[in-house]
Amino acid sequence: MRGRGKRIGWIVWGIGAAAGLAAGLLAGTRAAHADPSPGRQVHLPILNHLGQDDVCRTWIEAQNLGHQLSKIVIVTWGPPGFCPPQAAGPLKVECSGLLIPGSSWNFLGGQIPTGAKSGIAFSFTAAQFSDLGLAGGLGFDDIVADFMCEQLFFNVVGDADDYRRFKKAYNEGYSYSGIPMVLAYGSPFGIEVLRHCPGDVTPGAEVSASYSGLSGTMLGAPDPVFGGFGYYAPLVYSDKGGFNSIIYIQNGGLECSSLELWFKAQDDCLRARVCDVLTLAPGETFQFDVSDCVGPDFQGSAWIRASEPMGMVVDIVGRDVLMSYVGDPADFSYVYDDRIGIAFKSGSQVAYGPLIYSEYQGWDSGIQVQNLSPVTSAKVKVYFLDRGGDIITTLVDWVCPRGSQTFFLPVIHSLPGHWVGSVRVESQDFWQPGTNPIGAPDIQAVATLLKYNDAARSETVEAVAYNLIPEVQAYKWQVGPLCCPCPGPGCVGVLGIPSFIKDRDRSGITTEVGIQNVVAKPGFTDFALYIYDQNGLLDFVCEKLHAQQVEYINLANWGFINPGFRGSAVVSATFWEHDVFNGQGGFVNNVVGLAAVTIERSGTILGEEIPGDEAAGSPAFPILDGGFGHASRLLVPRCPGQPGGGRFPGG
Repeated sequence: MRGRGKRIGWIVWGIGAAAGLAAGLLAGTRAAHADPSPGRQVHLPILNHLGQDDVCRTWIEAQNLGHQLSKIVIVTWGPPGFCPPQAAGPLKVECSGLLIPGSSWNFLGGQIPTGAKSGIAFSFTAAQFSDLGLAGGLGFDDIVADFMCEQLFFNVVGDADDYRRFKKAYNEGYSYSGIPMVLAYGSPFGIEVLRHCPGDVTPGAEVSASYSGLSGTMLGAPDPVFGGFGYYAPLVYSDKGGFNSIIYIQNGGLECSSLELWFKAQDDCLRARVCDVLTLAPGETFQFDVSDCVGPDFQGSAWIRASEPMGMVVDIVGRDVLMSYVGDPADFSYVYDDRIGIAFKSGSQVAYGPLIYSEYQGWDSGIQVQNLSPVTSAKVKVYFLDRGGDIITTLVDWVCPRGSQTFFLPVIHSLPGHWVGSVRVESQDFWQPGTNPIGAPDIQAVATLLKYNDAARSETVEAVAYNLIPEVQAYKWQVGPLCCPCPGPGCVGVLGIPSFIKDRDRSGITTEVGIQNVVAKPGFTDFALYIYDQNGLLDFVCEKLHAQQVEYINLANWGFINPGFRGSAVVSATFWEHDVFNGQGGFVNNVVGLAAVTIERSGTILGEEIPGDEAAGSPAFPILDGGFGHASRLLVPRCPGQPGGGRFPGG
């Protein structure tokens, strides 16, 4: 199709597209990229703890973002201890019910074991042994997911060595308990972890924050030259402005590991401060208080090295608020083979923030940008945009090698209403007299949104942090990927949202979603918002966004959604017109790019303040390989004015 408006369908795409992409990466034809896409093995570095204290309530929201019926099994650990063979091993195993594509399962209350500090979720198919040709060899028939739940419950709890054998088999596709893991894999899942913890100032106040579970490439890749794994945390505090940071590091490997943590103060391009952790057993999480290594009044970034793959989450605590974001793996781009260049990328030259709140309602939007280059400074420009995509202001500054810098859109108090906007961060080429031109280094960024009760910032009433989205997870700036048709990596048209809740009276949670069309080319994108309860698809709503516009959905105002609803959603582009032409006027591509951030508000709704911090935020999950959906074509949605109807689900 030439692309004069394009429809997409994600229903019956299998895993072949993903397998082909993986083969391309291994062949060196494309740089591997860290992205929080749905995964079959999802690491959850922190659950019920705040620092060393078991004081939080945790809600794990797991959404099936594949194409087959599946179940999820969560293995949890308590506080860190010894390395094997003295390691305590997993604390407990919890299992979900049956999930169709798009639906979600909520682990909360009694399904989160007391004392659980970390966890890893594994996805298993709901197919039977006989469906996979295994019943004859085993001598009986059973459901794969149920059988694996039972085996893990009885075998790995309290046994670090048996867990290692299972994890190795799952990683590599070999057999465990007579089941070839390559046949047992279920659908990829997207997981959000919502935590409620006590405030640090007001007695009885509660604070909340959320983060996205870490899967696949988000655990990084080994450095082929220097060895080990590396990870970045763009923003950490030590007694700065009333804030402190705690870094949670989970061992996602098979062996015990040591850790080195390098802290660099903001605007300090010289020396970093180094601290270490001597041992960390597989599956366990070590919490590191930044104030244990650096002095007070510190704001900056951190860089972590380990001998095993790690998952990392950072808490920012203080002033009766809690913010959480995930640490990103370090990248490298060595050409160490004469035939091919092997690269692993964790950042990009452009990053998108689909949601910022208006400075006119007391919100202070800070964008913390980290330079991933160890040798070159970065020239960074930040665009703050309003809801329609017009520029509010721009800021430009230098960022030290492996350092960080903050870009603020400060409070202006207060115009009535609840306006929202977006932000875009660019790393740019530069040159100086007497030197060669310097290419733009890759960057990572974190948005921190803090609401104050006045322009003097005398009291913080709520706060949200989330990781900005790199190009591969949304849109290849400026004209999309020239190599490949859309949708796909760098041209994302489908997003998973595990939390879609309107349940203020029971669980207390209400969801808000900011969805942005991040494409810069003039035009529009139609998309359908598919709504699922915990048992399957319910309905859809059609939406339209022009270039760089933001749609903010507050479920508290949607009478279409019943009070007490707890479910999930999928955003899927259905038709778009963003044509790209070459210098000779020939058609090149019709591009699409969607990004979203979910806000979960606890105990109240937007605009009604309560003691403590009621807001938590995390990005939606980009579905890059086209493997989402199920085969039913009985219902085909028709969005207004869209040529030829649509597809189900996905346009």
